[in-house]
Parts: sequence; C-alpha cells; structure tokens
Amino acid sequence: MKVHHVGYAVADIDIALSDFLDLGFSPVGERCLDEHRHIHIQFMRNDDYVIELVAPANERSPVGNLLKKVGNTPYHFCYETPDLVASIDRLKGRGFIVLAEPAEAPAIEIRRVAFLFKTGTGIVELLETS
Repeated sequence: MKVHHVGYAVADIDIALSDFLDLGFSPVGERCLDEHRHIHIQFMRNDDYVIELVAPANERSPVGNLLKKVGNTPYHFCYETPDLVASIDRLKGRGFIVLAEPAEAPAIEIRRVAFLFKTGTGIVELLETS
C-alpha cells in the first residue's frame, strides 16, 4: 500500500498551521469539519509529504485524550488501498483490530476510510482509492 499522509493531532489548528507554514508546508484545500469524527482537518503539503492536521471539534473527539496525554504529535499513517474491505480483512487476519468501521471522509473527496490498531504498529488509516 502507498502512504497517503501522516495524521498529526494538534490542540489548536491555527497555531499548528502557522508552525507548519514556517516549516515549508502549504495548505491543501480548505479546512474541513468532520462532524462524524468530531474533528477539524487541514491537509498540508511539502513536496511529496502530506500531513493531516487533526484538531478536536468538541469533547467527543477521538484525538482529545491523546492530546491530553502527550500533546501535539503524529499519531497515524494513512495508506491508500483499492479494496478497503479486503485490506481490512487481511490486516484483521494479521492481528489488527478495527477502531472505526468504514465511513465517508469529507476532507478526502468523500472517499471511505477505516481505522485499525495493532500493538507495535499503532494506528493506521486505510483510504479507499476507488
């Protein structure tokens, strides 16, 4: 699978945006509110590297607890896959657990994503390419 982006949990998306601009990143698209996941998202690019700034929209955000424990931090790699269900099944067979079942991601052209976890690997996001 090809890496699409690295997810970066941030407490304040405006401060993070400014910091990453200073590091040579440029915004990609518009900031997005993902109401299903209770997060604000801003994609950034620096040459071939893409990051997804993810900030909590409210107390139900899945990144809120992570931010309380460790502060701003990279927390997932997103991989593109042409067959989301087959990739989930394959990774489940390798010991990954599903954290979030496939759902549409409004910040990524309304494509479906799923989140999985495995000790020793951490959180991965799978992004359906077709």
